[in-house]
Amino acid sequence: MSIANYLTELDNQRDQLARNLVTMGVSASESEKLNTLVPKVLQIPQTKPDITLFKASIDTLHDYGEKVYTFYNDGYRSLSGFTENYPHFCCEENGYAIYYNQPDFNWGQTIYTMCVEPVHISNNNKIMMSYKSGATDIGAMWLVPKINETLSPADTARYIYEAILNNQAVSVPFGWLGSVGNYINVLHECGSISAGDYYLAWKAITDNTSPMIRSVKIVDVTI
Repeated sequence: MSIANYLTELDNQRDQLARNLVTMGVSASESEKLNTLVPKVLQIPQTKPDITLFKASIDTLHDYGEKVYTFYNDGYRSLSGFTENYPHFCCEENGYAIYYNQPDFNWGQTIYTMCVEPVHISNNNKIMMSYKSGATDIGAMWLVPKINETLSPADTARYIYEAILNNQAVSVPFGWLGSVGNYINVLHECGSISAGDYYLAWKAITDNTSPMIRSVKIVDVTI
């Protein structure tokens, strides 16, 4: 390669690097030299991996069967145990989504769902839920401060539910959005919540909403 072609190639690499840095949120200019652009790579915002609390798949009952609990009229049950009694709640037919359906529960029944493994929440986090809903309506979601003592999953579910009843949980702004039969991904704000370790819980009703949840994640939104 001739010196002229080599210099041209360096210019092209510099320009491309500058464009990539700008795309990733770093201030850069194509007029800069490589020796000033290269250190700016370290300024690229680092995203943290999402924390998945529930994900519908063929492995759902294996992966989350004892990590997600419910409270219904007949008490506390793990996702695996609840599904044994209510066969449409998390089944192959629905892609193993959590489905607050009327065939299992009839009309207007309230079901609490609780994630018994704590997650760390900070101002940079949002709760992302992917779901279908038959109607737009008010919902309820909470973050319950993690308890310091060691509890079984079932006792943790009881602690979460009782914290909600006793107003010891932090309410998260939340409502179901009618999705016209399609899955939608909705982000819920945590910016006003004090940083700490929490359990996530929500309430669903087998009414016009009858939601079907495909996934629940804690995502980092640092820019």
